[in-house]
Amino acid sequence: MPSQKDIERQAATLMGFTQHSVGKTQARKNFFPLVDSLTTSASAVEITDHDKPVAVLLSYQHYMALASKLCMLAKTPAHPKSPNLIGSIKLKTDNLEAASEKIAEQFKRSLKDTSSSL
Repeated sequence: MPSQKDIERQAATLMGFTQHSVGKTQARKNFFPLVDSLTTSASAVEITDHDKPVAVLLSYQHYMALASKLCMLAKTPAHPKSPNLIGSIKLKTDNLEAASEKIAEQFKRSLKDTSSSL
């Protein structure tokens, strides 16, 4: 299995941008220049909290490129089922209480699966 750094490098290559990291405090202080730099250069900014990645800031153009690639994958016959996007939940119910219980159960199952895989 590839390391996180290998995945980040390959993703940056596929998306066509460079990536650099800044701390949460630095990102807050320099937010507007960071946003401006994204529109003038092909880059993404990894925002960290105590040296752990917590968010990525990228241009709208790169976001749309990523979204379009995901849409193309979803329409490919080799992927008949829509991809399971982390954090995405679709509710098809009129009973919000039942939906809430279903979400809670999915969350518990996800935590259990994650802890067993670590």
